[in-house]
Amino acid sequence: MRSLTPRVWERHFTALRPYVLEEFPQVDPESVEMVGDDFSDLVEAIQAATGLSAPLVRQRLEKLDVDEIDLGSDGSDADEADAGSASIDQLRLGDGFSAAERDRIVSRLEKLNRRLRKFPADGTDLLLTVKERETNSQKVTLECGLPHFPPFVATSHESDLQAALLEVREDLWRQIDDAVNKRKEGVS
Repeated sequence: MRSLTPRVWERHFTALRPYVLEEFPQVDPESVEMVGDDFSDLVEAIQAATGLSAPLVRQRLEKLDVDEIDLGSDGSDADEADAGSASIDQLRLGDGFSAAERDRIVSRLEKLNRRLRKFPADGTDLLLTVKERETNSQKVTLECGLPHFPPFVATSHESDLQAALLEVREDLWRQIDDAVNKRKEGVS
């Protein structure tokens, strides 16, 4: 049995929608369609419709047996091929965070996997820190080192930690996109 992971959702979300809607019948099909391939947004949409906690939604999604779902000619996925690709799983938690928060934080930043997987895991470094946590002067910093690129640093001064995580996620996404696009333009 292989479970529905964020990576599997990202690659096969169109084929998987009916199974998610069967598991969570109270969810509006249009809201599932609107999340596209973003697993974190899917979890949030299901939470909004069901009132379930994010960990419980994730647990129920992971229990969906995607081996029984035809995901391609041989039903396989490219997870094995991506074993050497960078991912948010490489995130190190620095000052201000505890190991107990890791799963929730990785879940919040998971969207970055779509950008990170284009880079090798070897030589990729991610560090998340927070200063003056839970104060009005809170500062969340997400540092990212990718091979053959200068370091990326995304910061947020949002006092709400969840909002700050989303802000640094989106900022890092934009920075990586900008750097890759500039490099492509320079090569073309």
